[in-house]
Amino acid sequence: MDKKTLTLTEVLITIVVIGIISAITIPAVVNMTYKKELETVFKKQFSSLKQAVLLIKSKDSVLLDFENYKKEFKPRLAQEYNVIYDCGVINNNTGCIISDEDGIFRYYKSYSGGNLSRSYFDDGGFILNDGTTFFIEQGNQAQNDIGGYIVSIDINGYSKKPNKMGYDLFMFQIKPEGEVLPMGSKNTYFRNYCSKKSTSEYSGYSCAYNALTDKDYFSKL
Repeated sequence: MDKKTLTLTEVLITIVVIGIISAITIPAVVNMTYKKELETVFKKQFSSLKQAVLLIKSKDSVLLDFENYKKEFKPRLAQEYNVIYDCGVINNNTGCIISDEDGIFRYYKSYSGGNLSRSYFDDGGFILNDGTTFFIEQGNQAQNDIGGYIVSIDINGYSKKPNKMGYDLFMFQIKPEGEVLPMGSKNTYFRNYCSKKSTSEYSGYSCAYNALTDKDYFSKL
């Protein structure tokens, strides 16, 4: 084998090695980038929600509670966003994201990949110009002793996967005083629903708190 042939062989081997390494590393890099993007958008949406609630509080000068807004908190919140579509309600298989008649919210999955209850998503919703999708719970829960409207946000839009609680769907609670709390924090409705081992239809409800406080949360998804 002459020197030229040997060099060509070495080049081919190098190309094969590079191909193998790329096949291993590129998917990992893409996955890591995707998770980082979710983290960035999550923080952006949380910040935007706090700003919107702050504006409502400043403009209306009343407590953000059921006594003042009844079941009209959704349209009031929508006024502070660039909304392109009002989803109405989800009940009876209407609205932007329909559910089956048995009450299971099948368009979305729980944090553990199981069925997700629609109980805290079905009082109305709206979609922003960038696809971000909001779901509002403004019924009896707003009159509870803990108090507060519940806002769930699909941070990358309903048309983009994975459509799972704790991944791209997160829940927040609006306290009457105007504080926006990630669900799972102290004085919120749901505290211990962020386990991938859970079979509960509420699995993932409280993951917003983990996403905000655990610096490795998204990298571990």
